[in-house]
Amino acid sequence: SPLSLSPQAFPLRSLRRRQPTLLVACGPAQNGAVGLVCARHLRTFDYEPTIFYPKRSPDPLHRDFTTQCEKMDIPFLSYLPTEVQLINDAYNAVVDAVLGAEGTQGTEGTEPCAAILATLRHVRIPIVSLDVPSG
Repeated sequence: SPLSLSPQAFPLRSLRRRQPTLLVACGPAQNGAVGLVCARHLRTFDYEPTIFYPKRSPDPLHRDFTTQCEKMDIPFLSYLPTEVQLINDAYNAVVDAVLGAEGTQGTEGTEPCAAILATLRHVRIPIVSLDVPSG
């Protein structure tokens, strides 16, 4: 499963930055909920995830995952920096949970997904996709 691969693919000791920071970019559909669960798991493995989840789903399960992340003191960004160097400097990798296989039809041109993808297209740090790569 992608959730169990992250600590193996990017072990803490292999990260280029001393702080094990990761940016988890979550879309509004099912893959975004998986991103929230991923952030929660990453925290338990001693990573320092930060979540960008601009269009929160009204689904009760998604709200529960969001609450769990908040209770674990995982920070949420209120906006995604458009200056990609800020992302490159702050994080070791980006977890792509923006679009999944269920959400690729007709959503890449809509906000907030289009803006997220436009920014992520230019980052130079690794991007780890939880499903079909969004870009």
